[in-house]
Amino acid sequence: MMPIVLRALGGLAVLALVTACASTLEANMDYDQQFDFSKVRKIAIQPVDRTGLSIVSISDMQVQRIDEALAQELQRKGFEIVSDNSEADVFLTWHLVTEERTDVRTYNSMSYYNCWGCGPAVSDVSVRQYTQGTFIVDMIDPMRNQSVWRSIIESRLRPEPDPEKAGARREEAAAAIFAQFPPA
Repeated sequence: MMPIVLRALGGLAVLALVTACASTLEANMDYDQQFDFSKVRKIAIQPVDRTGLSIVSISDMQVQRIDEALAQELQRKGFEIVSDNSEADVFLTWHLVTEERTDVRTYNSMSYYNCWGCGPAVSDVSVRQYTQGTFIVDMIDPMRNQSVWRSIIESRLRPEPDPEKAGARREEAAAAIFAQFPPA
């Protein structure tokens, strides 16, 4: 009985540790060092290109919510979102790329039956399928029609049935994406 209790408590301790170590979203950013970001005040969000390859289908409502989260974060940073491309200093484009992945983990443990510490070693194998999402945001120079800034976040995609939690997740992603915009 005692080994079962110890194993259960050990499992709970590992679960608590993994949960405590869960990291926040971090973005990888690159930019054109020749572009003068100090002149950027107005940004036009471009329509999403739906011709790209993506396993996850994004609804119009989801696109609108992502656009709103990005716009709110930029406005919080002092930028103006404009609908007329001729007024914009840069264009914002984004897309989501998804990939199905498999996570295989092997756990080695001793078998505890009949006596304390007796029994052969046992290997447990855990196989999980998940969708890896890569969220990419570009700022495009309208004069050259080239990207001058790019930020990328990678994360496992999970459905979130609670609208408030989903909104908070979008806001967290937008804050991470623009954490280094404009570049110093």
